[in-house]
Amino acid sequence: MQSMGRRGRGRSAGRGCSLKVVRSEVIGAIEPAPRLVLRSSNPRRIGIQQLLEWAFGVEKARLDFDEMGVTSVGISTEYLLMQRGLLGGMRIDGGGKSDPHHDADIVASKLAAIGEGLGGRSMAIWVADLARSGSMPDWHARLRAVPTDVSTNRHGPRSKTRCASDLGSNGWPAQPRRNRKGAVVYDKVLYCPISYSPTAAQVADAKRKYLRWYGVLHDLRAAFQADGSLDCHVVTEALPRRTPWKTVDVETLAL
Repeated sequence: MQSMGRRGRGRSAGRGCSLKVVRSEVIGAIEPAPRLVLRSSNPRRIGIQQLLEWAFGVEKARLDFDEMGVTSVGISTEYLLMQRGLLGGMRIDGGGKSDPHHDADIVASKLAAIGEGLGGRSMAIWVADLARSGSMPDWHARLRAVPTDVSTNRHGPRSKTRCASDLGSNGWPAQPRRNRKGAVVYDKVLYCPISYSPTAAQVADAKRKYLRWYGVLHDLRAAFQADGSLDCHVVTEALPRRTPWKTVDVETLAL
């Protein structure tokens, strides 16, 4: 049996944190030995949203649902071991990419383990994508009026018009006027049908998505504060606003 070892240092150990990571793996074993990490004596205080953005945006941590018993579709572990055996037991390192910080791996594991009540796997992927891009769910209702029917010609798109008399009592009848010959003619009153976008249902859905995202961050904050599983970070009470679309937030008044 042949053994291989690799010793390296995390990409970013956080402020005042000296962290040494050791990984060893035995060829033919299914799982590598756990990494040995030194806990920092001066951990960095950070909010949960900033912690997620650091883990996925800076440290490039990735969700691993295999830890939760979800088998990835495609290449199995047995196939990888067989291919590694064809190479004489050697494992291709992959080039100049270092492992994420140990705390970043813990953050990814916590997020991958959220329950179905909070959205499960799909919610974890969405939260990780938002953190990786440093953004938040878009709850803003940018209300605008758009024409219902549009026609396009060589001059570009133009909104279609309709006769207001078709609206019945809510419309306008044709208006009389005299033409150049003195005859009375009736001109149609035209109007442009419009609709408002986004609709009230779309605005409500965007706000519900924001609240679900907020709920995941709230639970992750409580989990990290309860178990103290991070080595170089301490999660503070800081959270994004729960209802930013309100002029006065209830949580702001409580502070």
